Amino acid sequence: MSELTIKDGAAVTKYLGTIGTGATGDPYHNIPADFYMEVKKGNVVGHSIVQKYGRNSGVPNGSWEGVLQATAQFNFLTAATTVRVKAGGNAADTAAGAGAQAVTVEGSDNTGAFVSESIELAGASASAVTTASFWRVYRVYITDGRAGTYGGANTDDIVIENGAGGTDLITILAGEGQSQYAAYAIPLGKTGYLMSITLTADSTKAADFRMYTRSGLTDFTTPFQPKRLKRFWDGVGEAIHYHPASPIISMSALTDIWFEAQGSGAVSEVSVDFEILLVDD
Repeated sequence: MSELTIKDGAAVTKYLGTIGTGATGDPYHNIPADFYMEVKKGNVVGHSIVQKYGRNSGVPNGSWEGVLQATAQFNFLTAATTVRVKAGGNAADTAAGAGAQAVTVEGSDNTGAFVSESIELAGASASAVTTASFWRVYRVYITDGRAGTYGGANTDDIVIENGAGGTDLITILAGEGQSQYAAYAIPLGKTGYLMSITLTADSTKAADFRMYTRSGLTDFTTPFQPKRLKRFWDGVGEAIHYHPASPIISMSALTDIWFEAQGSGAVSEVSVDFEILLVDD
């Protein structure tokens, strides 16, 4: 019998599960159903859950694009860099404005560890660059408590670019307050278990999807780690929910995972939602 340590206020208790002895051979088969709820609440030491989703409102017919917004492909940086909000936004999206006042950027730092930093907006001008350097940026949202109006969000698109400019990394579309970006990087010191995937496409315009991983994201000495196709779905119409009893794949620290799509006969709008269980190494 294996033991998982669970926090219980100031006390520490033991949450027992007969891991690895299920009749199906599934390592999670006999864990009580509320295990993932306890992880989500932060009660299971060394475990956390990451939920990611992305959308592309116009993947072309017969040509692959990333499932993200406002750009055709993911820009995976080959070295860590500071980042900033790109110039060209709306004057209301500023530090004391009626739109978004600040955004929080999440990603991987120059070692591959998780990093997060808030950026003050500067209206139509570029913001100051971050203090931290980012090797990956995989989420951006309006910082808690930094919308200028009740129930408001960003007035215009907010684009995060590299600190020197010229490379767009991730976007919040106007009025949405949160990026939609179907990619993630497993942080340093963690192993990731892909638990579920949901794919959707316009019900009248089917799409093909593929999922890739690539390990060693900080390794840029030849020979390089290759990307590897992990799943391929042909002609998806409406929605597919893929939630098996055991993890779909496991991913070591510093592994990228991302989703691409193409129209299967016509331009289509698509989305991807996926969930990863992170476990401390």
